[in-house]
Amino acid sequence: MKLKLIKAISAILSLLMLAGCAPAVPEDTSDIPADITPEPTEAIETTAEATTEEETTEEVTKDPMENMTNPYTPLNYEDIKAIWLSQFDMNSVYCNGGTQSNETNYRKMLDKILDNVVSNGFNTVIVQVRPNADSMYPSEYYPMSKYVVGSYGNKAKYDPFAIMIEEAHERKLSVQAWINPMRAMTTDEISKVSNDFLIKQWYKDKETKGKYVVANGSNYYLNPAYEEVRALIINGAREILLKYEVDGLHMDDYFYPTTESSFDAAAYKEYKANGGKKSVENFRKENLNLLVSGLWQMTKSVNPDMIFGISPAGNINNVRRDGADVDTWCATEGYIDYICPQVYFGLEHQTYDFVKVCKTFSDIIKTDKVKLIIGMTLGKAKSGTDNYAGTGKNEWAQNKDILKRCLEHTESLDKCIGVAYFCYQYFYSPTSGAEVKETKTERDNFIPVLKEISWK
Repeated sequence: MKLKLIKAISAILSLLMLAGCAPAVPEDTSDIPADITPEPTEAIETTAEATTEEETTEEVTKDPMENMTNPYTPLNYEDIKAIWLSQFDMNSVYCNGGTQSNETNYRKMLDKILDNVVSNGFNTVIVQVRPNADSMYPSEYYPMSKYVVGSYGNKAKYDPFAIMIEEAHERKLSVQAWINPMRAMTTDEISKVSNDFLIKQWYKDKETKGKYVVANGSNYYLNPAYEEVRALIINGAREILLKYEVDGLHMDDYFYPTTESSFDAAAYKEYKANGGKKSVENFRKENLNLLVSGLWQMTKSVNPDMIFGISPAGNINNVRRDGADVDTWCATEGYIDYICPQVYFGLEHQTYDFVKVCKTFSDIIKTDKVKLIIGMTLGKAKSGTDNYAGTGKNEWAQNKDILKRCLEHTESLDKCIGVAYFCYQYFYSPTSGAEVKETKTERDNFIPVLKEISWK
């Protein structure tokens, strides 16, 4: 009854939303982490030590939906063949001329996208729902995203994510809800957000600005050192799993945005004052461990058959540097169900070739509770070059079967259960459905293998 009531309330709220929309974002590889020369990292401290933080009340961390469950039977495949649908793929579908697309036109474009996904042999879509501490659906925790309604402060005429799930499931596609938990918006954008949302309240409050929400470059980020911040992230994710019949939760690779100590200096000072012994690097790892284990536990409490996984960048040294304790997540039950490294490298990359990176992530998995999904991209097949690959710089221009050979290699990985590809706009135009000519030969070579491959 509680779940039905929540869904009924959500439906009513959705009908009350008004509209607006964002300018299209140029086709780009903005969400693909740069291949950076590895830096030495401090060894991870293995002694468990609780993160010290300010005293919080039960009301701050408790959510009214905390004990609710979703009886939906998730659709997840033994062989996962996934494609990411990013905010950049979908922006021009969600929006048209600065306003939210007419629902009829949105459905028409979405139908073409999902039909193409199925025809290429995919069985799973990983759909971006929270790119910048915002929401692609009407939410009680986060403002509507500019990628859907054009500008923060605008509201939606209809719920595009609900339609996405409906249409995907009709095609037997599994749907993973994809969140970037820490990355927020710019100063100009956050100023437009309604005061109803915690992120705006924290931004306006001189006691929490710079602590809970922290500026780094042109963007603000949420700081997971505080229980209140972790609670917002977890409660917002719970909302998705209760409100929609999604099949799992997927977290992307935006962890700590900087190694500068100023980012969380206040929290670290409090931690040390209360007897904390960890370095700032391992203090950050512990904060992210609390967030990740909290997300996993929440997912299993809502529905034990829903899955939760994380997709870190392919350079594991940079991942560790950014606070992600992937070694613990992959070795200990209770953090993730799968790891999906973004192995966005060719076979001839001078430093991080595809085979080497796959082995690196396979080797850190120490429990049979964690599975391996290999992430790949057509971005370099489209551009024809990899400026970070050293002697392998021109591999993508000289060969058109790289992804086919990479895909075939994944069959030799005994912990692998699937692959994921970034992203739809490298296959087809999201609005017209036209094929991307630069990647056609590469796609024609690997898609037949994708349709037949099995990792069981």
